[in-house]
This record gives sequence, structure tokens and C-alpha cells, in this order.
Amino acid sequence: TKDYLTDEQISQEEITHYNQCKEYYCSTGKPLISVADEVLDKSIGLKSPILKIGIDEDCSKFDVNDYMSQFCNKLQVDANMFEIKKIQNGSAIMTLSLSDKIESNEKKRLLTLIYNSCNDRFQNDLGQIKTFFLFLGPEESLKKMQKHQANIKLNPKFNHIYAAGHNFWQGAISDGKDRGGKPYYCPIGWKRWSFYVTDNFDEKFRGWCIGYHGTKFEYGLSILLNGLKPANIAALGAGIYFTPSIAYASHPRYSEVKVIPAAARKTFKSGKYIQYVLECRVHPSSIKRIGCETLAAAAKIDPNIKNEDIEWVIDNQNKKIVDFNDPSSPIVCTGLMIRITDEHPGLLPETQWWFQAHLCENDQCCKLGISYSILQKAIENGDKCNIIYE
Repeated sequence: TKDYLTDEQISQEEITHYNQCKEYYCSTGKPLISVADEVLDKSIGLKSPILKIGIDEDCSKFDVNDYMSQFCNKLQVDANMFEIKKIQNGSAIMTLSLSDKIESNEKKRLLTLIYNSCNDRFQNDLGQIKTFFLFLGPEESLKKMQKHQANIKLNPKFNHIYAAGHNFWQGAISDGKDRGGKPYYCPIGWKRWSFYVTDNFDEKFRGWCIGYHGTKFEYGLSILLNGLKPANIAALGAGIYFTPSIAYASHPRYSEVKVIPAAARKTFKSGKYIQYVLECRVHPSSIKRIGCETLAAAAKIDPNIKNEDIEWVIDNQNKKIVDFNDPSSPIVCTGLMIRITDEHPGLLPETQWWFQAHLCENDQCCKLGISYSILQKAIENGDKCNIIYE
């Protein structure tokens, strides 16, 4: 390992980014995996690609030969295709390049294959060898991404609780702001943690709509750091799926119902369950289709929005990932919506439509956080649920 150690300092932007990646790794047991546009976009050339790998181990204890053997074995590739360029201190931050013997076009193909191999099993395998971060692409693209992310901060001035007695309105808000001709309804029952994304927010997002994207717990930070992938199941066509309805986005197929660990309940005022939904600004010209719900709902989902108009398909501009860090992105994440409850949110009056739509115990489909039969029993017993705001 000492043969590759460098005195090159890790920048503050890198430190911030790697700490976020470690949070993701500690929460999920998997590395955060990022890929540059240049790797996946066939119309863009790829210059000087690298693999940047973060390993949660002190450099003094890091055995680079053992790690590379396991890494290549899990990838099922020949170790000779990589050259170790450097290892930076802190955690072991290792930079690999592809061998000069590999042609430029072949390098792009190989990185694409590696990225496409990053399924759950492979990510778990990397997590077992303490890998908390993997980047594929030019180092300049990584630095640009890290610099932008370091500038994204919480904006407490615009943190809001949406409920009677707090921030509340009925019907579409009429505050004179241009939201692309789309109505904005009060997301009752939710709290927003607002992100600071630009100095001139109203100017930047004049004419942009507000949309929601439900997320599973382990994907939340990954989405914020890496961007959104187009839907795997594209019932209304290819693209990124959003909705103007937070009620729809909160369904367990989209927004995981997560049990809050007992040790953390004091932080959440004794709440037992939590859900996350991303609040984003969406450029209206990128909405290529507005369509019907895709959960086979037999009940009205949202009192303000027709079931037939509740799905938005956003043009992903033929990109494999729509990156929030891209200034030209038609989607920008502006806040994280959180709902905390003292019992399962499936007991709330506003979620009863779930039971007249698709809802299953398959954890790969609906993340209920509880057995469906136990939830049904609680409903039959007349159990109640309260939203915790403070």
C-alpha cells in the first residue's frame, strides 16, 4: 500500500462528499455508486477515465493487493486491466486507471459493463469489503459534481410544517407565483426540509412546477447525490415519473414506510414510522405526458387531483441518469418531505385509498414496514394513528 500512498491532500468538497457516501454506506451496507455522463452517453467522447474507490479502512491497515484481488474477483475481470495510480490518506481513497493497452472505445464499453453489473448483489459484495464509494468516469467530472454538492445546504428559512395552525391553505394556492400553470396544493401532514439550491430562487424557478417523487429509504441519499434514473417499469412510456400529488407519492410502492429504530425515537418525538418524498421543481416543457395512476386504484387518491391526471412522465433527454447537479437538468430537488407518525401511516384517514389499490407484502414492490395482515388487523380493531409534527 505504501508504494501508492500520496501526499496529495483531499479537498474540503471531497471530504464532504465522502462523508455523505459513508452515511449511505453505514445505513445500507452498500457503496454509493456514481457514473459520469461521458460513460453512458454514446454521443460524448470519454477522456482519461478512472475508477475512484473509497474504502472504509485506515491506510496503515489497508492491504491493497488483497482488496484488488477481491474487487476483481467480484467483478469477474482480470486485475491486469487496472493500474493503481494513487491512494490518498484518511479512509483509503484509491484511484485506478484502465490499462494503456486497452483501446479508448473499449474503455468506455468496459466502464459501461461495470456500471451495468452494479446490481444489489454486487453492491452488497462491495460493502462486505468495506467499499463505501465507487465512481466511474473522468476525474474532472467527479470534482465538478463534488464541488456542486458541497454548495447544497439546508435552508431552514423555508422549512415548513404543513398542517392547520402551521403553514396551511385550502385549494390551489393563490400567491401570485408562476408555477408553470400547474396548481400547488397544501401537502397536509408533511414537513419540508428545504435545500438551498440558488441565490435567486424565485427568478431561477419562475414557471417551474412542483412535483413529488416517492423514494425508498436507502435510495434517498443516493438520489440526492447521483440523480434519478428513468423508471424500470414504464407504464406510461419511458422517462422519470413524478406526480403533483404527495398523497400518491406516499404509497408504499413509491415511498417506503420505515420503522424508526427505538434508539432514534427521542429524536423524532417518539414517532414510530417515517416516510420520505422528494419535492422537486420540474420544468413544464419537460413533461411529455400526463396520465392515469398505475396502481389500479378503485378510489379517489387525492381530493384535489383527478386519478386520470396524477402521473407525470418527465423527458429524461435520453440520459441514463438525470443529474440534479447538471445546470441544464429539467428537474431540481428543492426539499425533502417527511411524515412521522406514532403508529403505521396506513391507519390515517388519508391513506385508506391504499387498500382499494395495489398493495402487497412483496418487499421488492411495496415497502409496508409491517405485515399486511397485522395492518389489516389494526384497522379492524379501530386503531388510530397521529402525525407528529414537532
